[in-house]
Amino acid sequence: MLKKLKYSSLQRVLLCMPFIVLLITAGCQKRNEVIAGLEIPIPEKMTKNPDKVFDPIPGFQDGQASYQGKVTPKEIFNFYQEVMAAKGWQPTSRFAGNEQDSIAYTKGNRLLLVKYNANPDGITVLTLMVGTQDPPK
Repeated sequence: MLKKLKYSSLQRVLLCMPFIVLLITAGCQKRNEVIAGLEIPIPEKMTKNPDKVFDPIPGFQDGQASYQGKVTPKEIFNFYQEVMAAKGWQPTSRFAGNEQDSIAYTKGNRLLLVKYNANPDGITVLTLMVGTQDPPK
């Protein structure tokens, strides 16, 4: 005959702890980088391109940074959709093309453009551009 086990609240918490830790460590991990005074989340698998030179897009001249890593464009899109909403950023537009995708976000008068494109070698380049929106006249 099977005996029904009764666990105390503490025992239940201790049994669930390994699963919670696993979810935290296996989920989409991130780190934060400061770009133009803003703390911007970066996918953990991305590394900074310190020598990347590019022309800023008008309206996003406050600061730029470039990263690369073996992260798919879909993973980058999903990552920013989740973390930016949690930080209070609102998506304002999304552009999808054959070679490059981008998402624009706003928070207060600050703007963030997230551009990403996959290379044939499996490396995706992520470019972040920060700007400040002028108040209406």
